[in-house]
Amino acid sequence: MTTSRRLQWRDAFCLSACFLSTFLLFQCGSEKSSTKAPPSAQESQQAINRVVLRVGEAEYSEADFNIYVRNEAGTEPRSVEFLTRSRLFDEFVEQKLFLRAARDQKITASPEEKKLYLEKQAGEAWPEEEQRALLGSDSGPLYDKMIVDKYLSEVVKDIKVDQGEIQRYYDLHKSEFFLPERVEVSQILLPTEAKAVEVWDKAKLVSAEGFRDLAITESIGPEASEGGVMGIFQKGQLPQEWETVIFSLHEDEVSPVIESSYGFHIFWVDKIYEPEWIPLEKASATIRLNLMDLEVKAAVSRRLEELKEGLDWEAFPENLSFPYQRTD
Repeated sequence: MTTSRRLQWRDAFCLSACFLSTFLLFQCGSEKSSTKAPPSAQESQQAINRVVLRVGEAEYSEADFNIYVRNEAGTEPRSVEFLTRSRLFDEFVEQKLFLRAARDQKITASPEEKKLYLEKQAGEAWPEEEQRALLGSDSGPLYDKMIVDKYLSEVVKDIKVDQGEIQRYYDLHKSEFFLPERVEVSQILLPTEAKAVEVWDKAKLVSAEGFRDLAITESIGPEASEGGVMGIFQKGQLPQEWETVIFSLHEDEVSPVIESSYGFHIFWVDKIYEPEWIPLEKASATIRLNLMDLEVKAAVSRRLEELKEGLDWEAFPENLSFPYQRTD
């Protein structure tokens, strides 16, 4: 197939923990009104059965694509914006190219592998009928996904990141491992100024433990049950009017009452963390994961380009029932 007849796909296939992930983007805007009569049921059915992708002898209709959308987006295709469906169509094409490669290599899955795969996919909320279909046959959307994942695991199985690469990354990106001053903060949130003043009169006389007790009994904040603990923050992560006060406090010091659109706040500084550099030994695990992720994505992208060049395939986005939006 010539390059001019192929779609030029903008985004490389993204490989996550399970190799396939979809990020939903939403398009704003309204559709123009039309005086044209809506299509009949027969016309709609004919449209949805038109071929939108051919990979070798395998042909896929919009009905097949809609199954992919339901599984990836977790909703009916018509409720997904055009731009999102366009990106999902790109990924659908990529998945079918990988599927063809997996079948060419005669990749299959044993019953034991299927059971283990379902355990790892527990958070994906696949319908029970799809899970039963996977265990009972060697076909269907979930089986195809498993075969593609297995194929891609072979593509990336030899990727490794050595300590030298980690050291080089650390040396070249030292600023990423600098932690500025941070504070661990707790709060009591009250609905009225009068109530806040009443609680503040108590809070300024108690210890950290006493502040937690007051938060549990008096605060209406979402972290009240945890003793008011908000977490650890650096400058730029909290509203400016809060930061000005919080970063002026010492450890185990209570703030004055601060009003905001949420109510009236009383803050307590639990701990102050001085600026520091994260040493290489603590940063290594994160660097290794980041470099592995980059190399895995690059390997999958290279394989995808090889398949686009080597396989006999063609996409027909003009046959989709929605306006496919291509972005280069």
